[in-house]
Amino acid sequence: MSIPNPQPNQPSQPNQPNPYQQPPNPYQQPPAAPSPQPYGQPPGPYGQQPGPYGQPPAPPAPPAGPRKPTPGWVWGIGGVVLASALWAGGLFATGNLGSDSGSGGDDAKADLAGYQYTKDLCDASPLDGFKKKYEIDGDSTSTTSYGSRQKAFDQSYCSRKLKDPDAGADAYSSIYVYSTARWHKATDPEGDFASEQKAYEDQSQKTYSYKTKAVSGIGDEAFLVTETSGTGDDDLNGMTLAVREGWFTLQMHWSSYAGTDDKSEPPTASEVEEMLTTDTRATMEGLKK
Repeated sequence: MSIPNPQPNQPSQPNQPNPYQQPPNPYQQPPAAPSPQPYGQPPGPYGQQPGPYGQPPAPPAPPAGPRKPTPGWVWGIGGVVLASALWAGGLFATGNLGSDSGSGGDDAKADLAGYQYTKDLCDASPLDGFKKKYEIDGDSTSTTSYGSRQKAFDQSYCSRKLKDPDAGADAYSSIYVYSTARWHKATDPEGDFASEQKAYEDQSQKTYSYKTKAVSGIGDEAFLVTETSGTGDDDLNGMTLAVREGWFTLQMHWSSYAGTDDKSEPPTASEVEEMLTTDTRATMEGLKK
């Protein structure tokens, strides 16, 4: 029997692309096979796999069987706890927790010492003390006032520009008196009042400095804050008298940035303190009428 001669070896042909073959689907799911869990979390208990994004697996279903009724006393305790939680939540929401004012809230316990709110503080502050040295600028843009009534406090503000009648016509000067009254209704300002005035001293720099001193005879407590430029105590730039009486506070501030003028003399620190004290007292009296 003859065996056919083998065909000579043919060179291998590369696989020809199939023009009708579909490209791989990037969204095709791979065959089911164990794969590492996201974030390297181990399988859950009872052989369950954790859910997507690392969520814990659902607990196994409880065994079937009759359920025991919940005792009545358990429901009673739950009702008491729920009622207590709602009561406490109501206190926090209304702000009455710890209040000794009954249903009146903080407004009922605020000690405003008889001072009445006024929207225009300029009406209660005629500045008769400063008029001994200055004139009030009659320009309508030189006076600013506003009032604001808020839940925590009411506030009234007045700003007026002053003129030195002895100054020359060409002398540049910028002299102002600012006043701010505040009727505190939510918190007693006593705890922070002294610290706020003494904190001015920590703002002192090489070119200006502040000094705070307590003064007596006006309100429950009062402080005088003096601002000077450079190292000279005679170079006076500003002065503030801050007074607290009960939950009412009042600050009156004088500031002067005047150019050199041989015709007028700037007031001394003692003169400014006297003018501030006189007009602060008058303002406080005007707010009690």
